[in-house]
Amino acid sequence: MITSAVAVPALLIAQAVPELDGADRDADVSLPPDLADPSPPRASGQPDGEVAAGRHRGPAPARRTPPVPRVPEQGPGTFQVAAAPAVSTEGATTYRVEVEDGLPFPASQVAQFVEETLTDQRGWATRHRVVRVDGHADLRIVLATPETVDELCTPLDTGGRLSCRNGDNVVINAWRWQFGAESYTGDLTGYRRYVVNHETGHALGYAHVGCRKPGELAPVMLQQTKGLEGCEQNPWPARADLVDH
Repeated sequence: MITSAVAVPALLIAQAVPELDGADRDADVSLPPDLADPSPPRASGQPDGEVAAGRHRGPAPARRTPPVPRVPEQGPGTFQVAAAPAVSTEGATTYRVEVEDGLPFPASQVAQFVEETLTDQRGWATRHRVVRVDGHADLRIVLATPETVDELCTPLDTGGRLSCRNGDNVVINAWRWQFGAESYTGDLTGYRRYVVNHETGHALGYAHVGCRKPGELAPVMLQQTKGLEGCEQNPWPARADLVDH
């Protein structure tokens, strides 16, 4: 059974430390005075510094890319609820942000990203007031492992790689949160904003919209994870999203 747990501090993710070179083993070599060349030194192709003085540099430290956090295919079905400040919720749609235990994404950071997205004036905030809480809420915005997503989205078929809105649950696939989609290659932040706006858009009453004209910005309610249909990627509501509302 899937339950929610009280928020606890997120685990720190270990980062790789670059290898360090050993100490320079070559000693300085000085010529006796009677062998020194009294004439001005000639320019050479050698660089200035230690190499020109007869010392040899070791190889440059190897640069290591921090390991990509692992997203498990299956989680325990329990969640961390992100703490939220007490604010007025009168006239607002409230939502609670939860992150499944075992995922490498701190609930507080996910909640901050979601809140920034949903309060941005390029988004639904122009038509809807949405407020984050940590108690009872109109919506649950859940970041979950692929198998938990499939369970929460049933009877919708998310195939372990898609996200959904199912009733009051806005369910975001952690695999996509980590890797994005081909339509947003090189722009993971943009993809994350898109998936938050798209699935929350369903919860606010917006249906899917197709690409109206190739080359235009895609409607946020286009299923951009699957493709752009000739439109340009766009994580924010477009005119086509709002025309019937």
